[in-house]
Amino acid sequence: MNQIYLLNILVILESIVLLVISILLFSKTKNLTKLKQYEEEFIKSQAKKQATQDDFLPMLVHELRSPLSVIQGAADLLIKSTDDLSSEQIHTLLNQIKTSSSTLLGMVGSILDVSKMESGRFEINKTFSDINPVLRDECSYFDSLAKIKEIALDCQTDEHLPSFNFDPERIKQVLNNLISNAIKFNTSGGSISIISKKVDGACRVEICDTGVGISDKEKPFLFQKFFQASNQDGVQKGTGLGLVISKGIVEAHGGKIWVEDNKPKGTKFIFVIPTK
Repeated sequence: MNQIYLLNILVILESIVLLVISILLFSKTKNLTKLKQYEEEFIKSQAKKQATQDDFLPMLVHELRSPLSVIQGAADLLIKSTDDLSSEQIHTLLNQIKTSSSTLLGMVGSILDVSKMESGRFEINKTFSDINPVLRDECSYFDSLAKIKEIALDCQTDEHLPSFNFDPERIKQVLNNLISNAIKFNTSGGSISIISKKVDGACRVEICDTGVGISDKEKPFLFQKFFQASNQDGVQKGTGLGLVISKGIVEAHGGKIWVEDNKPKGTKFIFVIPTK
């Protein structure tokens, strides 16, 4: 009788052990499946990143070639046909050279800024100032471009914002990137708002647009080098460095920058800079 009882206990224990082993194996299998999924996602993200970087050089060459071609063509006409050109035509060609040169300098400046950020040599020059006039100036600067695309552009500043230490020229650079993108990806009849707010110990700036918006899957990559959003059909592409530089400038001020959906439509870029 005792032997039968012991055998039953052994059978039960063996069943329990087998059950535990089965559970452990199932758990391990699930973990391995998850690990395999993570590995595949990582490989895909790395491949996408590498493909983006591989595409950057041809894209950069293409971007540089366009203004260089304009400069070369205008210069050739001025050299070969000066006597046949009117003063108005000469003025137009010189303006084309100037505009294209400014475009080239902007691209080179962006590349240099990113290089300095990556090497830890990026510097900002803070002055004690009021940020609201900077926002209003930028709004005024882009007003004519917005009107051409029939986009309403307005600036809403919080007059209770205190003056604080920041680099006005670098903050203008951030605003230039964000506002130009908001215009570029907006549509006729849309609107853009530039808003400043006083928050606890900080200045909050929002650039809200009613454009095409950004998909959730692409938001984590926006501030990476060379990234180009997939909603750029029919829109001239840039170097993919503007948002990277904007992030570096804001973080150099001890702040942070991010993107949200602009309800009910569009995109809202937000950056916050400490005022203390």
